[in-house]
Amino acid sequence: MLLGILNSQAAGGGGGAYDLLETTTLATSASSVTFSGLDTLAAGYAHLQIRAVVRGVQSGTATLKANLNGDTGSNYSYHRLEGNGSSVSSAGGGSISFLSLGKVPGTSDSSEVFAPAIIDILNFSSTSQNTTARALSGNVGDVNNIALKSGLWVNTAAVTSISFANSSGDMVAGTRFSLYGIKGA
Repeated sequence: MLLGILNSQAAGGGGGAYDLLETTTLATSASSVTFSGLDTLAAGYAHLQIRAVVRGVQSGTATLKANLNGDTGSNYSYHRLEGNGSSVSSAGGGSISFLSLGKVPGTSDSSEVFAPAIIDILNFSSTSQNTTARALSGNVGDVNNIALKSGLWVNTAAVTSISFANSSGDMVAGTRFSLYGIKGA
């Protein structure tokens, strides 16, 4: 409901400011999900948003990570702020090999637990600035938290593909990633 309200308000009450471009729902476990051809699929959009619900095959909690244009070199940095209801923590770092976007619950959590994440890739088609991302995610299970994360890809290439993976193994059936194009400046 809230997203519907935001979509209507962002577009002045007319058509939505967000357009669904593609959804991938895993029918079986998989090591990654990739959206490719973004230069064509998302042409004319200013930004991208990915709405995900994720669960992994590992026993504990893992990290949802992303790589842009297949780059797995140490070309990413991050900041995170997260809390669990009784404490808050923060961290940052650079020269890592992926965008860190959220937590991934595993098999030690209830079978119904999938972690949600909303991820924005800003100015994805720009060739004059590094690509930035921000994510709001949460998790209930071994690790109960809500997190706000930001990331930087130290590269000025336009983003043409985004690959998502679990840092500790496959993602289970039912994991879903939906890609939206965002209009505007």
